[in-house]
Amino acid sequence: MNPPAWGLPQSIGIGKGTVSLDDFDQTELVISIGHNPGTNHPRMMGTLHELSRRGVPIIVFNPLRERALERFADPQNVMEMATRRSTPIASTYYQVRAGGDAAALKGIAKALLQLEEEQGNVLDHAFIAQHTQGFHRLRR
Repeated sequence: MNPPAWGLPQSIGIGKGTVSLDDFDQTELVISIGHNPGTNHPRMMGTLHELSRRGVPIIVFNPLRERALERFADPQNVMEMATRRSTPIASTYYQVRAGGDAAALKGIAKALLQLEEEQGNVLDHAFIAQHTQGFHRLRR
């Protein structure tokens, strides 16, 4: 069983992604966790390529160094293919140990909660109230 098919139901309750490619038209940040689009979802590389060229930060947490997330040449782009140019995809790439993505996310959550406590106005409380359950338990 591949890691997302195992991990997604345990973490978000369903075994498939929760975004559509249309969501990327409006995104200001992409965080990719354990996702290998060059290998498993090559059609998504065109979207990530476009986002990178638009300047959207793409942060990757992955135990594998997926080449397509490092640099990508669009096979539909004649100039890129003819000149052997490629576009960096991940603006930041964290190569974590297997299972380390969960630890990294816990660290990010801890840092955000601490910033909220110290500075306030860090978290979107209306969004959290509308789209999450049990957030108060996370704060403990």
